Amino acid sequence: MTRFNLGYILESFIPVLRGLPITLTVVLVSAALAFPLGFFLALVINRRRKMSSRLAALFVSFMRGTPMIIQIYVVYFSLPGFFVFVVEVLKLPVDVYKINPLVYALTVFVLNTSAIFCEIFRSALHTVGPAQMEAALSNGLTEAQAYWRIIIPQMLEATCAPLSTASIELMKNSSLVFYMTVMDIMGIIKTTAAEGYNYLEGYTLAWVIYLFLCYTVEFIWHVIERRLKRRGKTENLYA
Repeated sequence: MTRFNLGYILESFIPVLRGLPITLTVVLVSAALAFPLGFFLALVINRRRKMSSRLAALFVSFMRGTPMIIQIYVVYFSLPGFFVFVVEVLKLPVDVYKINPLVYALTVFVLNTSAIFCEIFRSALHTVGPAQMEAALSNGLTEAQAYWRIIIPQMLEATCAPLSTASIELMKNSSLVFYMTVMDIMGIIKTTAAEGYNYLEGYTLAWVIYLFLCYTVEFIWHVIERRLKRRGKTENLYA
């Protein structure tokens, strides 16, 4: 029976943290881009226009109904070929094979996260109700102003809990970017652990790091939710 190599964890902790910026980049950029895209998809589906709403619903259904690892492989192996075709047609001086794999990883995670955020925003929009929009329009606001000033502030509080869960899932799923040769936290752990067959120690280290990151994400969303509730109570007092 092999002994648990605590020395590997102590020696690898700092090198593994060098992959933290990549992990945070995937999570933060994906969430930042998926937030408006998911909201746009929610609006398109809720408006129930035949073609656009069906296409948006089909996209969301596909992204939520297929394993993320399959999406990763499909994008990673098909997107370069598409880029080669575009470069050849437009005769661009670009070497597609030198594109950072992080670009493909972000593509997958933005699309996947936007589909998840879409369902969250759709549910939140139903909690506000159409009367709020009608009242805003009757008072001279444009539709965009109504969403920005009235609809979105009311729905944000209802979305904090599901967005927190979705963000935690995004953080955990970010470990899959290693399959696209992106050296994040998990990528470095798998590489270093394979050198000395320290797989148990490596995955234990990964468990501790991701547990800390997920708790941090949960805490941040808890603070956001608490401030939104406090802001809502203050506005009700002065209403």
